[in-house]
Amino acid sequence: MVNRMPPGPTDDAEAIVVGGGPAGSTLAALLAERGHRVLLLDKTAFPRHKACSDYVNPEGTRLLGALGLAGEIAALGAHAVAAMQVHAPAGAAFLADFHAAEAGRRAIGLTRRKLDALLLERAVAAGVEVRQHSHVRDVRVERGRVVGVAATVDGVREELRAPLVVGADGRASIVSRALGLDIENRLLRRTGLVAHYRGARGLDAWGEMHVHAHGYAGLAPLEEGLTNVAFVSDAAAVATKPGSLADYFEAGLAQMPAVAEKLAGAERVGPIRGVGPMAHRTRRAAGSGYLLVGDAAGFLDPFTGDGVADALRGALLAAPIASAALRAGDVSAAALVPYRAARRRAFWAKRQVAWLVQGFILSPVLMDYAAPRLASRPGVARTLAGVLGSFEPAQRALSPLFLARLLRP
Repeated sequence: MVNRMPPGPTDDAEAIVVGGGPAGSTLAALLAERGHRVLLLDKTAFPRHKACSDYVNPEGTRLLGALGLAGEIAALGAHAVAAMQVHAPAGAAFLADFHAAEAGRRAIGLTRRKLDALLLERAVAAGVEVRQHSHVRDVRVERGRVVGVAATVDGVREELRAPLVVGADGRASIVSRALGLDIENRLLRRTGLVAHYRGARGLDAWGEMHVHAHGYAGLAPLEEGLTNVAFVSDAAAVATKPGSLADYFEAGLAQMPAVAEKLAGAERVGPIRGVGPMAHRTRRAAGSGYLLVGDAAGFLDPFTGDGVADALRGALLAAPIASAALRAGDVSAAALVPYRAARRRAFWAKRQVAWLVQGFILSPVLMDYAAPRLASRPGVARTLAGVLGSFEPAQRALSPLFLARLLRP
Protein backbone atom coordinates (compact mmCIF):
# COMPACT_ATOMS: atom_id res chain seq x y z
CA MET A 1 0.00 0.00 0.00
CA VAL A 2 1.30 3.47 -0.90
CA ASN A 3 1.50 6.01 1.91
CA ARG A 4 0.49 9.27 0.34
CA MET A 5 1.40 12.27 2.46
CA PRO A 6 1.02 15.70 0.87
CA PRO A 7 1.97 18.58 3.13
CA GLY A 8 -0.97 19.54 5.32
CA PRO A 9 -1.94 22.80 7.00
CA THR A 10 -0.42 21.65 10.29
CA ASP A 11 2.97 20.78 8.80
CA ASP A 12 5.92 23.02 9.58
CA ALA A 13 7.57 22.28 6.23
CA GLU A 14 7.56 19.84 3.34
CA ALA A 15 10.99 18.59 4.43
CA ILE A 16 12.78 18.82 7.76
CA VAL A 17 16.55 18.46 7.40
CA VAL A 18 18.37 17.52 10.61
CA GLY A 19 21.97 18.77 10.45
CA GLY A 20 23.58 21.75 8.76
CA GLY A 21 26.83 20.19 7.51
CA PRO A 22 27.69 19.87 3.80
CA ALA A 23 25.12 17.14 3.11
CA GLY A 24 22.24 18.77 4.97
CA SER A 25 22.82 22.32 3.79
CA THR A 26 23.31 21.25 0.18
CA LEU A 27 20.23 19.02 0.04
CA ALA A 28 18.13 21.68 1.79
CA ALA A 29 19.25 24.29 -0.75
CA LEU A 30 18.58 21.98 -3.71
CA LEU A 31 15.06 21.23 -2.48
CA ALA A 32 14.33 24.90 -1.81
CA GLU A 33 15.55 25.76 -5.30
CA ARG A 34 13.00 23.27 -6.61
CA GLY A 35 10.24 25.20 -4.83
CA HIS A 36 9.87 23.15 -1.63
CA ARG A 37 9.38 24.54 1.84
CA VAL A 38 12.39 23.32 3.85
CA LEU A 39 13.23 23.64 7.54
CA LEU A 40 16.82 22.92 8.60
CA LEU A 41 17.63 22.24 12.26
CA ASP A 42 21.10 22.19 13.79
CA LYS A 43 22.00 21.91 17.46
CA THR A 44 24.96 24.29 17.16
CA ALA A 45 25.42 27.86 15.96
CA PHE A 46 27.39 28.72 12.83
CA PRO A 47 30.17 29.37 12.16
CA ARG A 48 31.54 26.56 14.29
CA HIS A 49 34.59 24.32 14.30
CA LYS A 50 34.20 20.60 13.65
CA ALA A 51 36.58 17.70 14.21
CA CYS A 52 37.47 16.86 10.63
CA SER A 53 40.46 16.65 8.32
CA ASP A 54 39.37 19.98 6.72
CA TYR A 55 40.21 18.36 3.39
CA VAL A 56 38.04 18.27 0.27
CA ASN A 57 39.25 15.80 -2.34
CA PRO A 58 39.39 16.69 -6.06
CA GLU A 59 35.90 15.43 -6.84
CA GLY A 60 34.50 17.34 -3.88
CA THR A 61 36.29 20.45 -5.12
CA ARG A 62 34.73 19.98 -8.56
CA LEU A 63 31.28 19.56 -7.04
CA LEU A 64 31.65 22.78 -5.06
CA GLY A 65 32.45 24.49 -8.35
CA ALA A 66 29.43 22.90 -10.00
CA LEU A 67 27.28 24.34 -7.22
CA GLY A 68 28.54 27.79 -8.19
CA LEU A 69 30.80 28.26 -5.20
CA ALA A 70 34.26 28.34 -6.78
CA GLY A 71 34.60 32.10 -6.38
CA GLU A 72 33.48 32.08 -2.77
CA ILE A 73 35.78 29.17 -1.97
CA ALA A 74 38.74 31.03 -3.43
CA ALA A 75 37.78 34.20 -1.54
CA LEU A 76 37.86 32.23 1.72
CA GLY A 77 41.51 31.44 1.05
CA ALA A 78 41.17 27.70 0.40
CA HIS A 79 44.61 26.13 0.03
CA ALA A 80 45.11 24.24 -3.25
CA VAL A 81 46.38 20.68 -2.70
CA ALA A 82 47.77 19.11 -5.87
CA ALA A 83 48.76 15.79 -4.29
CA MET A 84 48.93 13.71 -1.13
CA GLN A 85 52.19 12.10 -0.08
CA VAL A 86 51.69 8.83 1.78
CA HIS A 87 54.43 7.60 4.12
CA ALA A 88 54.71 3.92 5.08
CA PRO A 89 55.85 2.89 8.59
CA ALA A 90 59.42 2.02 7.51
CA GLY A 91 59.88 5.38 5.79
CA ALA A 92 59.14 4.74 2.10
CA ALA A 93 56.70 7.19 0.53
CA PHE A 94 54.73 7.65 -2.67
CA LEU A 95 52.93 10.64 -4.15
CA ALA A 96 49.26 10.45 -5.10
CA ASP A 97 49.54 13.26 -7.64
CA PHE A 98 46.06 14.41 -8.71
CA HIS A 99 47.31 16.86 -11.33
CA ALA A 100 49.49 14.17 -12.92
CA ALA A 101 46.51 11.81 -13.03
CA GLU A 102 44.37 14.46 -14.75
CA ALA A 103 45.50 17.98 -15.57
CA GLY A 104 43.80 20.64 -13.47
CA ARG A 105 42.62 18.29 -10.75
CA ARG A 106 43.31 19.43 -7.21
CA ALA A 107 41.97 19.10 -3.71
CA ILE A 108 41.59 21.95 -1.24
CA GLY A 109 42.24 22.51 2.43
CA LEU A 110 39.60 24.71 4.08
CA THR A 111 38.39 24.71 7.67
CA ARG A 112 34.90 23.37 8.20
CA ARG A 113 34.20 26.53 10.14
CA LYS A 114 34.33 28.44 6.86
CA LEU A 115 33.10 25.77 4.45
CA ASP A 116 30.00 24.79 6.41
CA ALA A 117 29.04 28.40 7.07
CA LEU A 118 29.29 29.11 3.33
CA LEU A 119 27.05 26.16 2.45
CA LEU A 120 24.54 27.14 5.13
CA GLU A 121 24.45 30.69 3.78
CA ARG A 122 23.72 29.24 0.33
CA ALA A 123 20.79 27.33 1.82
CA VAL A 124 19.40 30.47 3.45
CA ALA A 125 19.75 32.36 0.15
CA ALA A 126 17.77 29.59 -1.56
CA GLY A 127 14.89 30.11 0.88
CA VAL A 128 15.59 27.47 3.53
CA GLU A 129 14.39 28.32 7.03
CA VAL A 130 17.33 27.62 9.34
CA ARG A 131 16.93 27.21 13.10
CA GLN A 132 20.17 26.98 15.02
CA HIS A 133 20.38 25.88 18.66
CA SER A 134 17.77 23.28 17.69
CA HIS A 135 18.58 19.87 19.16
CA VAL A 136 16.53 17.03 17.67
CA ARG A 137 15.76 14.52 20.41
CA ASP A 138 13.54 11.97 18.68
CA VAL A 139 11.81 11.05 15.45
CA ARG A 140 8.03 10.81 15.27
CA VAL A 141 6.53 7.77 13.49
CA GLU A 142 2.84 7.18 12.77
CA ARG A 143 1.49 4.02 11.13
CA GLY A 144 4.99 3.04 10.06
CA ARG A 145 5.81 6.37 8.45
CA VAL A 146 8.12 9.12 9.72
CA VAL A 147 6.07 12.30 10.15
CA GLY A 148 8.35 14.68 12.04
CA VAL A 149 10.73 15.21 14.93
CA ALA A 150 10.75 16.26 18.55
CA ALA A 151 13.32 18.99 19.16
CA THR A 152 14.50 21.42 21.78
CA VAL A 153 14.62 24.80 20.05
CA ASP A 154 16.29 27.55 22.07
CA GLY A 155 15.52 25.56 25.19
CA VAL A 156 11.84 24.97 24.35
CA ARG A 157 10.50 21.52 23.47
CA GLU A 158 8.69 21.49 20.12
CA GLU A 159 6.99 18.93 17.88
CA LEU A 160 7.74 19.66 14.24
CA ARG A 161 6.01 17.89 11.35
CA ALA A 162 6.81 17.33 7.68
CA PRO A 163 6.09 14.64 5.07
CA LEU A 164 9.85 14.06 4.72
CA VAL A 165 12.57 14.01 7.38
CA VAL A 166 16.21 14.00 6.27
CA GLY A 167 18.89 12.73 8.64
CA ALA A 168 22.03 14.70 7.85
CA ASP A 169 23.33 14.72 11.39
CA GLY A 170 26.56 12.78 11.03
CA ARG A 171 27.88 9.44 12.15
CA ALA A 172 26.08 9.73 15.52
CA SER A 173 22.79 10.48 13.76
CA ILE A 174 19.80 10.72 16.07
CA VAL A 175 17.55 10.05 13.06
CA SER A 176 19.29 6.78 12.22
CA ARG A 177 19.50 5.76 15.86
CA ALA A 178 15.87 6.59 16.66
CA LEU A 179 14.67 4.54 13.68
CA GLY A 180 16.79 1.54 14.72
CA LEU A 181 18.89 1.70 11.55
CA ASP A 182 22.38 1.63 13.09
CA ILE A 183 24.48 -1.51 12.71
CA GLU A 184 26.97 -2.13 15.48
CA ASN A 185 30.54 -1.31 14.51
CA ARG A 186 32.74 -4.30 15.38
CA LEU A 187 35.66 -3.13 13.28
CA LEU A 188 37.78 0.02 13.16
CA ARG A 189 37.25 0.94 16.78
CA ARG A 190 39.32 4.07 16.43
CA THR A 191 39.20 7.63 17.64
CA GLY A 192 40.41 10.61 15.65
CA LEU A 193 42.03 13.56 17.41
CA VAL A 194 42.33 16.79 15.44
CA ALA A 195 43.98 20.17 16.02
CA HIS A 196 45.15 23.19 14.03
CA TYR A 197 48.78 24.28 13.99
CA ARG A 198 50.48 27.41 12.76
CA GLY A 199 54.05 27.31 11.48
CA ALA A 200 54.26 23.72 10.21
CA ARG A 201 57.15 23.32 7.79
CA GLY A 202 57.45 21.79 4.33
CA LEU A 203 53.77 21.72 3.40
CA ASP A 204 52.66 23.72 0.42
CA ALA A 205 51.61 21.98 -2.79
CA TRP A 206 50.48 18.79 -1.08
CA GLY A 207 49.30 17.25 2.14
CA GLU A 208 50.69 14.17 3.84
CA MET A 209 49.51 10.92 5.42
CA HIS A 210 51.82 9.02 7.78
CA VAL A 211 51.04 5.41 8.66
CA HIS A 212 52.47 4.02 11.90
CA ALA A 213 52.13 0.66 13.64
CA HIS A 214 49.83 2.26 16.23
CA GLY A 215 47.74 4.54 14.04
CA TYR A 216 48.20 7.21 11.41
CA ALA A 217 48.49 10.97 11.10
CA GLY A 218 47.28 13.35 8.43
CA LEU A 219 48.57 16.84 7.65
CA ALA A 220 46.51 19.15 5.46
CA PRO A 221 47.54 22.74 4.67
CA LEU A 222 44.67 25.19 5.15
CA GLU A 223 43.89 28.87 4.73
CA GLU A 224 45.76 31.59 6.63
CA GLY A 225 48.89 29.50 7.16
CA LEU A 226 47.14 26.87 9.27
CA THR A 227 47.67 23.12 9.07
CA ASN A 228 45.13 20.54 10.11
CA VAL A 229 46.85 17.78 12.08
CA ALA A 230 44.92 14.58 12.75
CA PHE A 231 46.00 11.54 14.72
CA VAL A 232 43.88 8.37 14.49
CA SER A 233 44.49 5.52 16.92
CA ASP A 234 42.80 2.74 18.86
CA ALA A 235 39.72 3.99 20.72
CA ALA A 236 40.52 1.92 23.81
CA ALA A 237 44.01 3.43 24.00
CA VAL A 238 42.51 6.92 23.94
CA ALA A 239 39.92 6.02 26.56
CA THR A 240 42.52 4.54 28.95
CA LYS A 241 45.29 7.10 28.41
CA PRO A 242 47.15 7.81 31.67
CA GLY A 243 47.65 11.54 31.12
CA SER A 244 45.91 14.39 29.38
CA LEU A 245 44.46 14.31 25.89
CA ALA A 246 47.13 16.78 24.76
CA ASP A 247 49.89 14.53 26.14
CA TYR A 248 48.46 11.52 24.31
CA PHE A 249 48.05 13.47 21.06
CA GLU A 250 51.55 14.92 21.12
CA ALA A 251 53.14 11.60 22.11
CA GLY A 252 51.39 9.87 19.22
CA LEU A 253 52.67 12.42 16.72
CA ALA A 254 56.16 12.23 18.20
CA GLN A 255 56.28 8.51 17.31
CA MET A 256 56.37 9.53 13.64
CA PRO A 257 59.71 11.28 13.01
CA ALA A 258 58.61 12.84 9.71
CA VAL A 259 55.55 14.36 11.39
CA ALA A 260 57.58 15.60 14.34
CA GLU A 261 59.98 17.27 11.91
CA LYS A 262 57.15 19.07 10.14
CA LEU A 263 55.73 20.33 13.44
CA ALA A 264 59.02 21.30 15.10
CA GLY A 265 58.55 24.88 16.27
CA ALA A 266 54.89 24.99 15.19
CA GLU A 267 52.24 26.31 17.59
CA ARG A 268 48.96 24.57 18.26
CA VAL A 269 46.05 26.97 17.72
CA GLY A 270 42.88 26.11 19.63
CA PRO A 271 41.82 22.89 21.35
CA ILE A 272 42.23 19.26 20.39
CA ARG A 273 38.91 17.88 19.19
CA GLY A 274 37.98 14.21 19.19
CA VAL A 275 35.68 12.17 17.00
CA GLY A 276 34.72 8.52 16.90
CA PRO A 277 33.93 5.81 16.15
CA MET A 278 35.61 5.87 12.76
CA ALA A 279 32.97 3.73 11.06
CA HIS A 280 29.18 3.92 10.86
CA ARG A 281 26.82 1.58 9.02
CA THR A 282 23.07 1.68 8.56
CA ARG A 283 20.54 -0.88 7.40
CA ARG A 284 19.10 1.40 4.75
CA ALA A 285 19.43 5.02 3.66
CA ALA A 286 15.75 5.61 2.90
CA GLY A 287 12.35 4.46 4.04
CA SER A 288 8.81 5.66 4.45
CA GLY A 289 9.05 9.39 5.13
CA TYR A 290 12.82 9.63 5.60
CA LEU A 291 16.22 9.83 3.91
CA LEU A 292 19.75 9.69 5.29
CA VAL A 293 22.58 11.65 3.66
CA GLY A 294 26.25 12.25 4.40
CA ASP A 295 27.88 10.41 7.29
CA ALA A 296 24.43 9.61 8.70
CA ALA A 297 23.94 7.22 5.77
CA GLY A 298 27.30 5.52 6.26
CA PHE A 299 30.87 6.40 7.09
CA LEU A 300 34.27 4.72 6.94
CA ASP A 301 37.61 5.83 8.39
CA PRO A 302 38.54 9.05 6.55
CA PHE A 303 42.02 8.01 5.34
CA THR A 304 40.90 8.26 1.70
CA GLY A 305 39.44 11.76 2.24
CA ASP A 306 35.99 11.13 0.78
CA GLY A 307 33.81 12.74 3.45
CA VAL A 308 32.84 16.11 1.97
CA ALA A 309 32.73 14.79 -1.60
CA ASP A 310 30.41 11.95 -0.59
CA ALA A 311 28.22 14.37 1.35
CA LEU A 312 27.81 16.63 -1.66
CA ARG A 313 27.28 13.76 -4.08
CA GLY A 314 24.72 12.15 -1.78
CA ALA A 315 22.78 15.41 -1.60
CA LEU A 316 22.83 15.71 -5.39
CA LEU A 317 21.55 12.14 -5.73
CA ALA A 318 18.80 12.64 -3.16
CA ALA A 319 17.44 16.00 -4.35
CA PRO A 320 15.59 15.01 -7.56
CA ILE A 321 14.22 11.81 -5.99
CA ALA A 322 13.00 13.57 -2.86
CA SER A 323 11.53 16.42 -4.89
CA ALA A 324 9.62 14.06 -7.18
CA ALA A 325 8.27 12.17 -4.17
CA LEU A 326 7.11 15.36 -2.48
CA ARG A 327 5.42 16.65 -5.64
CA ALA A 328 3.62 13.33 -6.08
CA GLY A 329 2.52 13.32 -2.45
CA ASP A 330 4.12 9.90 -2.10
CA VAL A 331 7.01 9.63 0.32
CA SER A 332 6.67 5.89 0.79
CA ALA A 333 9.67 3.58 0.95
CA ALA A 334 8.87 2.47 -2.62
CA ALA A 335 8.97 6.05 -3.87
CA LEU A 336 12.32 6.70 -2.20
CA VAL A 337 14.01 3.38 -3.02
CA PRO A 338 15.66 4.83 -6.17
CA TYR A 339 17.86 6.86 -3.81
CA ARG A 340 19.14 3.68 -2.20
CA ALA A 341 19.93 2.22 -5.61
CA ALA A 342 21.64 5.44 -6.71
CA ARG A 343 23.81 5.44 -3.59
CA ARG A 344 24.91 1.89 -4.24
CA ARG A 345 25.90 2.71 -7.82
CA ALA A 346 27.76 5.84 -6.71
CA PHE A 347 29.55 4.61 -3.59
CA TRP A 348 29.85 0.83 -3.47
CA ALA A 349 33.09 0.40 -5.44
CA LYS A 350 34.89 3.27 -3.69
CA ARG A 351 33.85 1.83 -0.33
CA GLN A 352 35.53 -1.45 -1.30
CA VAL A 353 38.68 0.48 -2.18
CA ALA A 354 38.51 2.18 1.21
CA TRP A 355 38.32 -1.24 2.91
CA LEU A 356 41.27 -2.40 0.83
CA VAL A 357 43.24 0.63 1.99
CA GLN A 358 42.32 -0.23 5.57
CA GLY A 359 43.92 -3.62 5.08
CA PHE A 360 47.21 -1.93 4.20
CA ILE A 361 46.93 0.49 7.13
CA LEU A 362 46.35 -2.37 9.57
CA SER A 363 49.31 -4.34 8.17
CA PRO A 364 52.57 -2.36 8.32
CA VAL A 365 54.28 -5.12 6.33
CA LEU A 366 51.83 -4.69 3.45
CA MET A 367 52.13 -0.90 3.52
CA ASP A 368 55.94 -1.10 3.56
CA TYR A 369 55.76 -3.51 0.61
CA ALA A 370 53.39 -1.39 -1.48
CA ALA A 371 54.79 2.10 -0.92
CA PRO A 372 58.12 1.72 -2.78
CA ARG A 373 56.37 -0.07 -5.65
CA LEU A 374 53.93 2.80 -6.03
CA ALA A 375 56.83 5.24 -5.91
CA SER A 376 58.60 3.42 -8.75
CA ARG A 377 55.52 2.66 -10.89
CA PRO A 378 54.08 6.02 -11.95
CA GLY A 379 51.26 4.53 -14.03
CA VAL A 380 49.96 2.57 -11.06
CA ALA A 381 50.35 5.60 -8.79
CA ARG A 382 48.43 7.80 -11.25
CA THR A 383 45.54 5.34 -11.35
CA LEU A 384 45.45 5.18 -7.57
CA ALA A 385 45.58 8.98 -7.33
CA GLY A 386 42.58 9.26 -9.62
CA VAL A 387 40.63 6.69 -7.63
CA LEU A 388 41.53 8.24 -4.27
CA GLY A 389 40.56 11.64 -5.65
CA SER A 390 37.20 10.13 -6.76
CA PHE A 391 37.55 11.31 -10.35
CA GLU A 392 38.55 7.92 -11.76
CA PRO A 393 36.20 4.90 -11.51
CA ALA A 394 36.96 3.08 -8.29
CA GLN A 395 36.61 -0.25 -10.11
CA ARG A 396 40.01 0.39 -11.70
CA ALA A 397 41.73 -0.09 -8.35
CA LEU A 398 39.78 -3.30 -7.72
CA SER A 399 40.70 -5.00 -10.97
CA PRO A 400 43.02 -8.03 -10.78
CA LEU A 401 45.27 -6.39 -13.38
CA PHE A 402 45.77 -3.27 -11.27
CA LEU A 403 46.42 -5.30 -8.13
CA ALA A 404 48.90 -7.49 -10.00
CA ARG A 405 50.74 -4.42 -11.30
CA LEU A 406 50.84 -3.00 -7.79
CA LEU A 407 51.89 -6.13 -5.91
CA ARG A 408 54.24 -7.91 -8.32
CA PRO A 409 57.87 -7.98 -7.09
